[in-house]
Amino acid sequence: MENLSRFLRDANYFIASSQDAIQRSAPHIYLSALPFAAKDSLIYKTFRQSYKGLVHVDTLGIDAHDRHLVMTLIGHESWVNAVAYSPNGQIFASGSTDGTVRIWDILTEAGRMSPLKSGDGAVNSVAIDPTGRHLASGTEAGVVCIWSLFDVQKSPQRLCRHAASVWCVVFSPDGLLLASASSDKTVLLGSFEENQDTLLLQHTHGVRTVAFSPDGQFLASGSDDNVIRLWSSATGKPVGEDMVGHLGSINTVCFSPDGVMLASGSDFDNIRIWDPRTGRNIVTLRGDPQFIRSIQFSPDGQLLVAADECSVNIWTLRQDPPEASSIVLDGHTGWVCCVTFSPDGKHIASASSDRTIRIWDAEKSQSAIQPLPAHRNAVNVVAVSLDGAIIVSGSTDRSIRLWKTSTGEPKLEPLLGHTDTVYSVAISADGLQVASASKDRTVRLWSTQTGKEIATILPRNAGKVNIVAFSPDSRWIALGSDNGTVHAWDVAKRQQTNLSRLECNGSVFTVAFSPSGRLLAVGDRGGHVHLWHVETGQWTRTFTANNNAIHSVAFSPSGEYIVSGGADAVVRIWNSSSGKEISILEGHTDRVLSVAYSPDGRIGSGSADGTVNLWEMTRSTPAFTLHGHKDWVQSVAFTPDDKSIVTCSADSTIRVWNTTPAPRLSSEYTENSITALALAGIKDGWLLGSKGELLLWVPADYQAYLHTSDCPILIGSHRVTLSEDPNGPFRGHEWNGCWKS
Repeated sequence: MENLSRFLRDANYFIASSQDAIQRSAPHIYLSALPFAAKDSLIYKTFRQSYKGLVHVDTLGIDAHDRHLVMTLIGHESWVNAVAYSPNGQIFASGSTDGTVRIWDILTEAGRMSPLKSGDGAVNSVAIDPTGRHLASGTEAGVVCIWSLFDVQKSPQRLCRHAASVWCVVFSPDGLLLASASSDKTVLLGSFEENQDTLLLQHTHGVRTVAFSPDGQFLASGSDDNVIRLWSSATGKPVGEDMVGHLGSINTVCFSPDGVMLASGSDFDNIRIWDPRTGRNIVTLRGDPQFIRSIQFSPDGQLLVAADECSVNIWTLRQDPPEASSIVLDGHTGWVCCVTFSPDGKHIASASSDRTIRIWDAEKSQSAIQPLPAHRNAVNVVAVSLDGAIIVSGSTDRSIRLWKTSTGEPKLEPLLGHTDTVYSVAISADGLQVASASKDRTVRLWSTQTGKEIATILPRNAGKVNIVAFSPDSRWIALGSDNGTVHAWDVAKRQQTNLSRLECNGSVFTVAFSPSGRLLAVGDRGGHVHLWHVETGQWTRTFTANNNAIHSVAFSPSGEYIVSGGADAVVRIWNSSSGKEISILEGHTDRVLSVAYSPDGRIGSGSADGTVNLWEMTRSTPAFTLHGHKDWVQSVAFTPDDKSIVTCSADSTIRVWNTTPAPRLSSEYTENSITALALAGIKDGWLLGSKGELLLWVPADYQAYLHTSDCPILIGSHRVTLSEDPNGPFRGHEWNGCWKS
């Protein structure tokens, strides 16, 4: 009986997590969904042995995608902004930008009735009162609607008290009061059943969130003025001092079940926990700053769940909050707008802009596999040392990391010191120093041997520095700034040189030294590439592409050519002596963010379209295109042996691709083989063949971490590897041929 119960539970998880594949193609229940199932599940153990020729899936730093997901609910036609459980946990409600409220039955996994619609625009928030009798919704029109859960077909009571969007509605613990927070800078508090005066609580900016303390005596509100305020729910008067410290709008606040702690989340900031009695910030949960849209404590107060961009984060608080640890549940393909625990604490519901609601197993989630060492946010830049041994990367998570090129393993602990996004990194010719530029307006020098900071550079009158580059002899560092200037820095003297600063037409996004070190190429926002003599600081010539920003420039190994990539989505090759445009390379569909020359004269380019193109000088179309990154490709760099190209992306990963076999792979297609999968692009979760055939479905939470034979090294918090079954890949037009006889 116990095995049957486990089998049925595993079957439920399997169907919930793989429904995209199952609904699209029945054969891919076996060809795709089964290989991705948890290896210790009874579904996998029972059925995998009955099939041959399926792909083999290995994972590192990431759990099986079906281990935590209990079900996925679909039905809304736009963003799902909010979700709330009933007191007994048997139903929950969701609100969407499609203007509807839906009520779901946990047991049947379906809507209980037709969607509820008041005609007041997008539904931003929903709440069910403690008695389970009423449902409140906050709408785009500023109207709060009260629905009777005993008679939902009856028109709702409409409270037209706000002058702008209502972002949050919440019932008091005794169910007698309703509070609503609005863009009109107010929180309204009062009874919705009786004709009582409503208390008005005033902020100086729009109010996004409100929460009652467990005893109902206090109300906390968070505003676009970055302030959290505590109010008396009896008088509407402020209590204590404002809680100040967040760097952005307060999107969410929540009291712990015992009322001792108040948690808050903000735009591009960490989660903060406060003592509501004193207003003191007890602890800051040091993840990577993100956009925290929703948080809630578990019923026992031991966990805190947060909606963090496209992920659900679960923090285990323990007795000492500073020692809190977190795990990440991936799977949503859009922003997670709301998260909440079920009343018994066993499940977590998350609502997303991907139009789905997901129910997660909260108990299993606490034992999730820890991610691999990696950047936890967009990787903005990579550089490779001259000996090819080290990859250096800089990220929006404010860190610089050093990796072993041969294995992708960390060389040192993260280099920490910048207080904001790292835009650029460069490594000296001897490989001993790294320079980094940050949004915090500093340039820093680091030792690659110890990871220690050597010096902090504060350029005079430079503004925000976007780009740094070492000269070939490592004597100087060039700094390109937002104010359109380029400064030279003497590395040995650690001071700005006496050379006059270089003036450009708009912000400088890229600089590059020629191989001889005599020339400096500079690309600016105005679509110009300027050439300067390094020793004299004299301008030589300007190449004009068009009015679109130049994001990246690079010299050819001989110095004869300059390649540029810009906002017009093309790659241009220039003669560095004459300034003549040699050719225009077209193939990307969005901005070209980075270009690089290989030692043998090929060109690599990375684009906001998520692809990497490799070009031959004599061809105007790509020799081949590398697919794999799931967001902007922000930087590309060749290894000195010309065997690999290193790329990084806003998807938080770094990839090291083989450049030698790629041309062969691009011209040979082996149906349903790992070779074919290496070339396939993902569309709507599917790896597609050359004729659009469905080769393999890949779970959403695995797509950014998938790598195959053309990408032997992937540096990320998770890694998913595909390989051929020992019996060889399944081939043929009769899919049931993979059954074992």
